[in-house]
Amino acid sequence: MYPEDFVKNILEEVKAFNIDDIPNIDLYMDQVTTYLNDKFAATKRRDDDKLMTKTMINNYAKSRLLPSPDKKKYTKDHIITLIMIFFFKNVLSMNDVTKLLSPMLDTYFHNEEIPLEDIVNHFLKFAKECDLSESIIKEVNNSSKIFEEMDVKDKDYLQTVGLITMLSYDTFVRKILIEKLIDSLPDVEKDKE
Repeated sequence: MYPEDFVKNILEEVKAFNIDDIPNIDLYMDQVTTYLNDKFAATKRRDDDKLMTKTMINNYAKSRLLPSPDKKKYTKDHIITLIMIFFFKNVLSMNDVTKLLSPMLDTYFHNEEIPLEDIVNHFLKFAKECDLSESIIKEVNNSSKIFEEMDVKDKDYLQTVGLITMLSYDTFVRKILIEKLIDSLPDVEKDKE
């Protein structure tokens, strides 16, 4: 079974993101992909995984989820948007990501009065205050008790499967809730028509 420290290290790597680390200068595509792939390297499952590619970024721009770069340069708002897409696309369909982000980007992308950076910083601050890692650590510790009274030779394996089951169920329930919340949002595309 995974020790609590193993889980805490993973959670710390994911939580370490800070919007102030994003460069305040405009970047070319290669610089953007290098930055994002380096920044989120800890989230890779395998060393050769690509988290963000040129093709992905071009597709986001073609689908109008990501505003087009200015003279092939990407601003801090572009990078913030790509980071949000990166987080959401791992849980949601691209249609849901578009429905979720498009109204916010229409209002706050390159908005000098209320910058996108301020909006996302509020999300991040709230997420850090909520500290979801406590509930995950509790699930890890509880899963070690699932098979403690059974006399089986592969107890570590079964406890790991138990933890994966608990985390998967938790994720499944949260995903359903997220999808229902997205469905409750106004349909901006229909409103435009």
